[in-house]
Amino acid sequence: MIYILSKLFTYSLLPPALFVWGFFLLGFKHYKKVAFMLALLLYLLSTDIAGRWLLAPLENWKFAPSNVEPKYVVVLGGGYDRGKFFPTSASSTERILTGLLTAQQKGLPLLFTGLEAEYAKRTIHTLQKTFSLKLSIRYEVKSLNTYQNAAFTAQKLPQKSICLVTSAYHMPRAYKLFRHFGFSITPVSCDYQTKDDIKVWDLFPSMEGLKKSYIAIHEYVGLLSLILRNIDD
Repeated sequence: MIYILSKLFTYSLLPPALFVWGFFLLGFKHYKKVAFMLALLLYLLSTDIAGRWLLAPLENWKFAPSNVEPKYVVVLGGGYDRGKFFPTSASSTERILTGLLTAQQKGLPLLFTGLEAEYAKRTIHTLQKTFSLKLSIRYEVKSLNTYQNAAFTAQKLPQKSICLVTSAYHMPRAYKLFRHFGFSITPVSCDYQTKDDIKVWDLFPSMEGLKKSYIAIHEYVGLLSLILRNIDD
C-alpha cells in the first residue's frame, strides 16, 4: 500500500505533473498568477544548471567511514530497457558494471537486488564474458523499492558488512535504509549526473535539465519520508 501511495504522489504532484496542473489553472481567471509562477518554476527546473544545483548535495554527501571489512558487494537495481545484450537501463547497467569490478577487485561475492533481476542476469552474463570475470553472484528478486531492497537483502545475507553500489544521487537514501536494517556500509557511488563546467546553454530549458531536477526532487522527498518514519542515522 505504501508503495502504491508513493507512486501516486510521485506521478501526480512532482514535475512534470505539477506543471500540467498549472496549465490547467490557466483556464481559470483567478488562478492566472499561480499558473504564471508554475510556468516560471518549470523554466527554472528545466535548466541544466538548476538540475545540477539540486543534485550536487546528494552526489557529494559525506558518509561515516566503516571500520568493518566488507563481506559482500550489494548492487541496487535501477530499471530495465529493451536492449538485447544490456536489457537493463543505462543507470542500472553502470551500477552492475561498477559492482562487478568492485567484487572482482576485492575478491567478494555479489548480490543484485531488484525486481528486474531477470534482465540483470543477461547484462551480468554479457559483462562477465566481456571482462572475463568469474564471480559468485546471487539475486534478490522480490523488492519493488529501496526500502524492500534493504529489508530483503537483510534476510538473505547473514554478514551485515557490505559494499553498497548505487547511483551517487541515490546513495544517501539507500545508505540510511541499509543502516536501518543493521548493515555496516562502504558506499561505492557511480552514475554521476553532475559536472563542473558550466556553459551558456545550461541556462536554457531542456528535457535533460528537467530530468535531473525530477531525480533530485524525488530523492529529497524520499529522504523526507525517512525522517517522518524515524529512519535516519
